[in-house]
Amino acid sequence: MSSTFGTITTVRLGIYASQKGLDVTGNNITNINTNGYTRQRLDQISLVVSASDKYGSQYKARVGQGPVITGISQLRDPGMDISYRKANSDVGSADQMLAGLEDLAGILDEVGKGDGEQDDGVILNQLNDLRDLINQALTNGIENYEGSIRASANALCTQFHQYAKALEGLMEDYETQLDEDTTRVNQILTELRDLNLQIRNSDVRGDAALELRDQRNLLLDELSGYMKIDVTYKMVDAGGGYMVEEMSVKLADKKPDTMLVQGEYAAKIGTTGEADGYKVNVYALRNKDDEKKDPTATDPVTLGDNDLYGSLQSLRELLTEEGEYASKDDIDNVDGNAASKRGIPYYINQLDSLARTFAEEMNKLNMPNDGTGNPPLDGEGALFETNDNTTDITAGNICISQEWAEGTVKMLSTTDPNAPTDDRSNLAQFLNLFNRKDIEFDPKDIVGDAEGAVYEGSFEGMLLRIESTLAQDQMAATTTLNNYAITLDNVYTDRDSVTGVDLNDEATNLMVYQKAYTAACRVLTALEQAIDSLLAATA
Repeated sequence: MSSTFGTITTVRLGIYASQKGLDVTGNNITNINTNGYTRQRLDQISLVVSASDKYGSQYKARVGQGPVITGISQLRDPGMDISYRKANSDVGSADQMLAGLEDLAGILDEVGKGDGEQDDGVILNQLNDLRDLINQALTNGIENYEGSIRASANALCTQFHQYAKALEGLMEDYETQLDEDTTRVNQILTELRDLNLQIRNSDVRGDAALELRDQRNLLLDELSGYMKIDVTYKMVDAGGGYMVEEMSVKLADKKPDTMLVQGEYAAKIGTTGEADGYKVNVYALRNKDDEKKDPTATDPVTLGDNDLYGSLQSLRELLTEEGEYASKDDIDNVDGNAASKRGIPYYINQLDSLARTFAEEMNKLNMPNDGTGNPPLDGEGALFETNDNTTDITAGNICISQEWAEGTVKMLSTTDPNAPTDDRSNLAQFLNLFNRKDIEFDPKDIVGDAEGAVYEGSFEGMLLRIESTLAQDQMAATTTLNNYAITLDNVYTDRDSVTGVDLNDEATNLMVYQKAYTAACRVLTALEQAIDSLLAATA
């Protein structure tokens, strides 16, 4: 009611609102450096009583009863959150791919171009050394160069082993990272589920739980870097007349929908091994007691090659993609873009193709009668073989043959048993092998059902092809990352302008609330004086 004592209530509400406004402003200022903190705002309305004033004016003039605090809310734009998380997923994907390519470059750059002292690269330099020794043998005879050629060939094999082992180690590193990232994703999903439960309980108690929502938003932002997600909110009946918020997270662009979090339930993800292509499985939603939300749900759901996106997807591509070595089945039934995606396996296959083709071409020249029915020549035999009792030569198992090492097989100067002793025509073929530009590097020699086209070129050309392809991939990934990073930065700036604490704005709010507090106190003082005067007049 509007009366002298009603004014006291009005002033009291004003003082209380001003004090709360100062509290909220102070909380904003002190949390300016808190990661994930969302700027808070005091929500208030003017109180108007519904009954008529007993001593109201004949003109029915009404005066409110002061401010009523309706709550404290966050300044947050859901649309900006969506834009930020999409951009963050893009950056996560590109950043992980670039990191993998840079790790590959740290290994393969030495193969292709070396470190300045070996401008031709380590393997190419060794190939050139072997070529130069064969050239000298062609000029001076094989007798004095057989041992040197064999030692050079053995050194080449050792270098192939070195880089094959380095690539294998890189695969193991990224397998470990995939496991670690999967573990972290599961931790995030569990924490989101637990936060949902805490926020639900707070909603029932009438507590907005703003700090818990900040923690949840931080986790959602982090999760979006690993995979592309859609986040939705809806009000659900909690019983007893209470409506509470339910937050859900699902994989974006996945049909049918794959839910990761739904209220008090969360899924888990798991990865298969190399034999199964590092597939990612999503297990059914479960609560903290490990009870399934839907007992009939498919458990697990295996995701396709393009269902994840984000850094997890890039990790999988680094571990699985074979480029031109991809099979027709992979291209037709798994990923139509498989032939254009290159991960660590692609570069392993490239190095294997170089080692195998080199060994096979050298062996052909030293085994002219192999399978022809003609009697073998003196010293004829394979120069290269495997060191693991397998038949397919790779960069990891190539070695000089045991017979060549023991001297029972020699590099043939000629393939004509009736040729003069100084005939070195076959050595000329060995030398020409290093200059040929029509050597075929067939992907099917490495992967039997590979769909890629045969590359024709020299050994040097193959090495340069490995280097140039990796350089192109790096350049493309760098450009993509830079573009995504710019977008993310812009979105972050826009979002932060809404959610972040601005000291200038908060300083203004401090003055506003301070003046409002002071003014309310002055009203109370004036009212006190009026009451004192009234009491004195009636005494």
